[in-house]
Amino acid sequence: MPTDHLTNGDQIRVHVVRGTREHAFNLPASLLPLGGEPAAPWLLLPPEVRTVFELLRQSGPALGDAGLGRPTLGVKCGCNDAFLVAAHEHDDHLATVSAGERTGTIERTLLRPALTGQALGNSARNEATRAADHALRIVWTHDREGRPLTALPPRAARWMQRWKPKLEGRRDATHRLPWWTLFRTDAARAETPRLVWADFGRALRTVVLNSGDPTVPLNTCYVLRTANLDDAYAIDALLSSQIAGAWLDAIAEPARGGWRRYLGWTVCSLPVPHNWLRARVMLAPLGRRRAAGDYPSPEEHLAVVASAYGVTVQQLEPLLTWQSV
Repeated sequence: MPTDHLTNGDQIRVHVVRGTREHAFNLPASLLPLGGEPAAPWLLLPPEVRTVFELLRQSGPALGDAGLGRPTLGVKCGCNDAFLVAAHEHDDHLATVSAGERTGTIERTLLRPALTGQALGNSARNEATRAADHALRIVWTHDREGRPLTALPPRAARWMQRWKPKLEGRRDATHRLPWWTLFRTDAARAETPRLVWADFGRALRTVVLNSGDPTVPLNTCYVLRTANLDDAYAIDALLSSQIAGAWLDAIAEPARGGWRRYLGWTVCSLPVPHNWLRARVMLAPLGRRRAAGDYPSPEEHLAVVASAYGVTVQQLEPLLTWQSV
């Protein structure tokens, strides 16, 4: 029912099925859309849960408005068979690569670790790195600034030539750029730390890439470039918390089997604490511990994030319980 045909006094009976239970409750029409915007997602939350949702929303600016960075989608190939390979780097200059049943040899300087959303472990930096280091490579046909090379080295040119017609026919291809061009290469720039998350999953999965890390997140990832490593680790600790998970699950686009889409706008809607400098001091050590494989207990993680927001775990209980229903 369109909300522009309703008044603030109108009550709507909502029925929500979670698991094997149906929950029924009344909501004022004005509380259905996020932020009261008619085009915004509807928040089908019981009143006591919606109160906690709004408590957090008022605890600070949205991540996308907090001056901590804006997300971009990962690098787009348009032809995975040409660019994504398994590699055995057998000397200082050359690597044997394979894609499907085809094998070849490519100059090592054109290979970088690649990271897909599927390869992201449950927010484990070392697991994600191992997945990138020992599985997938991307044939990086660009320079350090992300510009396409004016010419490919001979072995790489021989490898790519097979797919030239398909590469020239990609939707993003133009005659102004070489046919071996990759797209959205800003996500691969490594001069600053990057926070990466998978765009799809049962829960939000994140990883921090330090400055200088050559890993290339692909287009099943979102990439948030941060000014410093402490910001990246603090945001990582925030996003991987039960609190953020419960808040985001209320607005994330649902998919089959309990999976959700964690789009850029979705994650950037998450509030971050008003006093970010104080929150960063509290959260960054958790992010560093997680990166080292020393995961805080769920209770510790929950308590630290709640304190960073300036609320108590008890105040958040209705929202946390609703997520687990």
